[in-house]
Amino acid sequence: MQRTLFAAAALAVAGMTSAQEVTVYGGALRVKEADEATFSAGASYSHPLGEHFALSLDYLNEGHPLSHHRDGVASQLWVRSGSNAPGWSFGAGIGQYYYFDTSDLHSTTGARYTNDHGWANIYSVQATYHYPDSRWYNQLLVTRITPSGKDSTTSLMLGVGYQFNGVKGDKLHLDGSSADEAITLMAGQGITNSLRSETAAIAALEYRRAVGRYVDWTVTALYEGNSAQSKRNGVATQLWLIRSLNQKVELGMGAGPYFNAQVPDGEGQRSHRAGLVTVGARYHIDRRVVAEATWNRVVTDYHRDADLFLIGLGYSF
Repeated sequence: MQRTLFAAAALAVAGMTSAQEVTVYGGALRVKEADEATFSAGASYSHPLGEHFALSLDYLNEGHPLSHHRDGVASQLWVRSGSNAPGWSFGAGIGQYYYFDTSDLHSTTGARYTNDHGWANIYSVQATYHYPDSRWYNQLLVTRITPSGKDSTTSLMLGVGYQFNGVKGDKLHLDGSSADEAITLMAGQGITNSLRSETAAIAALEYRRAVGRYVDWTVTALYEGNSAQSKRNGVATQLWLIRSLNQKVELGMGAGPYFNAQVPDGEGQRSHRAGLVTVGARYHIDRRVVAEATWNRVVTDYHRDADLFLIGLGYSF
């Protein structure tokens, strides 16, 4: 994940005060080699660098073709036609995409699927309409993903976005970043990255500490349920790159190791070590109470990847 994290670091330290942009997308996707069509969805955080350039950090879901369920995170450098004035603007982006691919092995015995991970090139073009006297905008996005040895895809998505007030990006809601500590209790749903997408009720307890103006450190106890597919629990520690959108809202991306005390049932070797990649948002209700929502991807080397969707309340001290 190094290339994506480096790009996220660039977003975190960018000193420009341009309005930051958050966009959510939905649309259709075409798989070239299989000649299939499916849905697509995504979300993007973009930070302008002057009038004609921007950096973005993106999540993409490539739908459910017959033999693959693939999604991932990407970072892109954008060239854009101009500032975000009312009316139309256009852009083109290029970058790297780290994917998680659940692939059907078409086997009637033994393992039925595999979780593959890898890098792909990503290319995008966009057309954006900015409404007069409003921070809202609509965006049409075409994205091409070309992994080596895997199916290439092309997606067409329509997005709705919002521009936040330009801020320095550090923890403006704090008197001092070193004082930001929080304990957060969360619950939600886990989804195994298999062809059947088995679900389970999950829970987590997170300790978070700000170690810099743009960096958090967390230790999280995770319980992933008790079914054969989801029976895993342990402790993860992550470093986060955090960006404030205003004095209430933070977005961040974290990554780190996940040490498992218990692992799911499965054939072959099972490791007690995994990776955890997280995208999260925090809303400071007041100085002490914070709401948090996260999407977590457990990355394994024994084909038991999982998505963990968590929401909860924390106490900051």
